[in-house]
Amino acid sequence: MLRSVWLVPALPLAGAAINLFAGKRLGRWAGILASGLMVVAFALALGVLADLLKLPGNERLVVRHLWDWISVGSFRVVADLRVDPLSVTMMLVVTGVGAVIHVYSIGYMDGDPRYGRFFSYMNLFCFFMLTLVLAQNFLLLYLGWEGVGLCSYLLIGFWFERPLAASAAKKAFVVTRIGDTFMLVGIALVFLRLGSLDFSKVLVNPYLQLGPLGPVEPSGVYTIIALLLFAGAVGKSAQVPLHTWLPDAMEGPSPVSALIHAATMVTAGVYLVARTHVFFEISGVALTVVLVIGLVTAVYAATCALGQDDLKRVLAYSTISQLGYMFFALGLKAYAAALFLLVTHAFYKALLFLSAGSVMHGLGGETDLKRMGALRRAMPFTAAMFGVGALAIAGVPPLSGYFAKDQILEVANRSGYLIAWLVALAGAFLSALYISRLMFLAFFGQDRTERAAHESPPVMTVPLALLAVGAVFGGVLGLSVTSGRLQGFLAPVLGELTEGAGGLPTAVLSVISVLAALAGIAVGWLVYGSGRVDWVALRVRFAGVHEFLARGWYVDDVYSTSLVAPGKAGAAFLASAIDQRVIDGSVNGVGQLFQWAASRGRRLQTGLVRNYGLAFLVGVVLIFVYVGVRLS
Repeated sequence: MLRSVWLVPALPLAGAAINLFAGKRLGRWAGILASGLMVVAFALALGVLADLLKLPGNERLVVRHLWDWISVGSFRVVADLRVDPLSVTMMLVVTGVGAVIHVYSIGYMDGDPRYGRFFSYMNLFCFFMLTLVLAQNFLLLYLGWEGVGLCSYLLIGFWFERPLAASAAKKAFVVTRIGDTFMLVGIALVFLRLGSLDFSKVLVNPYLQLGPLGPVEPSGVYTIIALLLFAGAVGKSAQVPLHTWLPDAMEGPSPVSALIHAATMVTAGVYLVARTHVFFEISGVALTVVLVIGLVTAVYAATCALGQDDLKRVLAYSTISQLGYMFFALGLKAYAAALFLLVTHAFYKALLFLSAGSVMHGLGGETDLKRMGALRRAMPFTAAMFGVGALAIAGVPPLSGYFAKDQILEVANRSGYLIAWLVALAGAFLSALYISRLMFLAFFGQDRTERAAHESPPVMTVPLALLAVGAVFGGVLGLSVTSGRLQGFLAPVLGELTEGAGGLPTAVLSVISVLAALAGIAVGWLVYGSGRVDWVALRVRFAGVHEFLARGWYVDDVYSTSLVAPGKAGAAFLASAIDQRVIDGSVNGVGQLFQWAASRGRRLQTGLVRNYGLAFLVGVVLIFVYVGVRLS
């Protein structure tokens, strides 16, 4: 199967092409085709994993050559696929979770007039993400990187008739392009410095040597490269300050939100930093920036989630926060712990988004938490599945989220980052608080719904059960920071984790982590679930705080005032003063000049022979005068 790894991305690409051109004729079969191809791709990915595991640990790298892509002089880029533990881990997440989301979409999108086109875009999304994670060089990776950005634009704005959806799609496209531009400059610097874009040549430790390029001394250029690459990750993974596009992206269909948040786009930034970690390890500055940005994002987004009334926006800020924890782990050089959280997060975040979609399906599209309540009675299965995802994200043992987040907190404590550990612990408390708030407002308490809720069909509920299994048992992938299965599997690519000598004992850290989660749930139950506190009155009393959190600390407003509005004004000035007056004026002015000259010339054409004879005579006289002057 290792030699046939190209089939894994080829299958969703084929599905995208078929549904794009024949989706209308296929009808409901379009969804079945797209989902079936993703299931087959997942089965093939499992086969690739099985074959990779047969190889010794230090030999688990296979490069599959497809074709020569670019060859100009000495510059050569090939289309090669890289199969190693990191790429296979990501490939399994994309195909496995992606397949479940596709199956769910068969029911969720039923009746949509662009049903086939939706599945074409979904397949294309998975193809580009698989291209990204399997790429053997920066150029192919960047192709996949831009491809997922394009597909996010198409899917977020899928219901483009809605102004908010169209606006959200444009916002996602523009904001992520900012990071992509920095990333492209970073890739250019890699080539200028190292003479290659091939991972086998540039992603070995530059302290030693870079393949045939010989010894390379580290310098400030690697800090610049690392920071530029990280800027791309910040945009794609919605980290502060380029996070503002992700909450608005909830205007797309719920399966799109699940795919973006769990299996594709936002995980690309985490993968990029993990794949290029050698550049970050050279620069302590770059690692510190990753750590700080991740930690700030984790806590900031968790506070914002507390102020959201929209069901999906709570989950959007939750994703931003969870990604912050992943980058925090990357900054600690706990790469496997970050990937462990990425894998488990894919299960429970997809579960939460698809459960939210089930709620919307049962309520006719309603997403306002103030208009929900007591849904566990009408939608018991959806409520149970959402509860599993909520407990996982809160970090309650023995669910997968507990093991993943606990590893990161343990590494932070043992590495001597006491303040960072305390802040991350506070973020864990906030995570449990905002998800319990959502759970109690939507599924418990008084019934505030305006429509009769109903449970979703099996094609939508069975995928929830499959994801719930992963959310519950995904923790077995890594039960220990140093000896977990995933850590050992990824070690040939990411290296072994070196633990600090200090810190609290593991058992004590685990107890503290669990207590933080339980405290968050307890506060959430007391305020929103017990009935002892009037949360509506509490909200009115602290209206200013709620508004501050609901508007994301006014970051979007600041951007709109300081960047967007001046940018629009500047563009309007350029359009009127420069484009219309200077550029158009120059072109139009030349035309008007010739029109004026032609109008004057027309007066000479009178049609009278005597006028023409007179002109001829004057011309002859002038010629004789000229010749006489020259001869004299």
